[in-house]
Formats: sequence, structure tokens, C-alpha cells
Amino acid sequence: MIKKLTLTEDHIKLIRMIDFEEDFMQEGLIIKKENPYVLSGRLEDIAMVLGYSDKKIKGTEEDPEGAAFPDDVEEYLLSVHHYIVDNLYYIETLIHQMVFESVITPGTYKCVDTELIWTKE
Repeated sequence: MIKKLTLTEDHIKLIRMIDFEEDFMQEGLIIKKENPYVLSGRLEDIAMVLGYSDKKIKGTEEDPEGAAFPDDVEEYLLSVHHYIVDNLYYIETLIHQMVFESVITPGTYKCVDTELIWTKE
């Protein structure tokens, strides 16, 4: 089966923030799916990375859960985050392959899911 990843500039901005943590029990690296970034996990941190901080709803900055955003902005921020979380395994394989070949740029990448050798369309 062909697997495709379509990465935008915003996806790449968040991918740069992925936190690889050492797992002493497994003696390897892990990525926490609930918050894979070196950020607090709050929506306002994702907004900061993607350049949407100016869209905060005034007066919500001090909320313990983080600043609120208009529904359309929140929906977009969450869609970028969920795409990364839902495809973490494939993104990780793409990162490992591309570290030797070039940089990851916006676009669509594809591979056979049993081989995981990525090419850019």
C-alpha cells in the first residue's frame, strides 16, 4: 500500500519542535504522543510556533489552560497538530531517511508502507 504524507511549512515548523526523550527502560528514544513537542502542549505554544500568537482572544492570556483563539484559528492549529500526531511513525521514518539525503521541504512524500523508502512527488 502506498503511504503519503503531505507536509506544509506549518507542519515542518512543528516537526522541528518534536522532543525525542530517552527511555531508560527500553534503552532508546521515544516521542510522547499526547505532547510530542518541547512545548507545554498548550494551544498558545503551537500558535506561537506557527505565527498565530496575534490571533489570541484578548483577556484570555492569563487563563490556566492557556489563551483562547477564534474557532477557525483553533481548528487550524489543532488540525496541524493532529496530522503530526496521527502520522508520527511515518514522519519519524521520513526524518531518518532525509537526514542523509537533504532537508525536508513542504510537499507530498510517498512510500510503500512495507518498505518506508520515501520519495518526494
